[in-house]
Amino acid sequence: MKLQVKADIKKNRIYFTFAGKVSKQEMETLYTDTRFCVADMKPGFDVISDYSDCFMLYISGISPFRKIMNYLITNNVGEIVRIVNKGSLLYKQITNLSSIICGYKPIYASSLEEAEEKLNLSVKRNGIRFNIKNLPVEYLFNCNSKSGNMINISTSGCSVSSKLPQQSINEDISIKFSFNKKDETVEKFEIQSKIIRVNTDTFAVKFESLSNEQREHLWQCLLLESQREL
Repeated sequence: MKLQVKADIKKNRIYFTFAGKVSKQEMETLYTDTRFCVADMKPGFDVISDYSDCFMLYISGISPFRKIMNYLITNNVGEIVRIVNKGSLLYKQITNLSSIICGYKPIYASSLEEAEEKLNLSVKRNGIRFNIKNLPVEYLFNCNSKSGNMINISTSGCSVSSKLPQQSINEDISIKFSFNKKDETVEKFEIQSKIIRVNTDTFAVKFESLSNEQREHLWQCLLLESQREL
């Protein structure tokens, strides 16, 4: 069978298998089957998608592929692991697609055994992480206002493309960004945060001051971004 999805209720985990060249009709059928599987899952369920025998997605199949992505997101998926050969055409296709849309940030593995191990050893993050493109960020650090671009974000923190001193880990920082909503209004966020990682040209923060209401607003904005058309 070229496409398959099955649920492991005991593990609270869904397994996808993709093989050959995947068409739109096959992806639409898979979307229907996915909805039945998700109905048996508890919030925070994990997903393992095995693409090791898949050559490529037809362009027409990308739309239902995104429908599956969005359905998993809106139904409180936890971690998502993709088994794929990083030297394959499919890997290039998926990463290129991720570069132009807002979608979840998966974990990659080279085998089912590695995927299972990564899930079993992983510490659950507070909210799935989204790749975000072309979202400007302003931040206030040590009384200096600077700017950068969002790399990825969850309701618990984000990564930003900008340079900070290496010794700034664990220091406080204020992060500002905004989203355009469906009704053409703007949802603005200004979040007191803690710097948790600094690389050469990027840094990551943990949000410290989000209320439950603000967290829900941020989640709704991220859902909307993930559903935007290309």
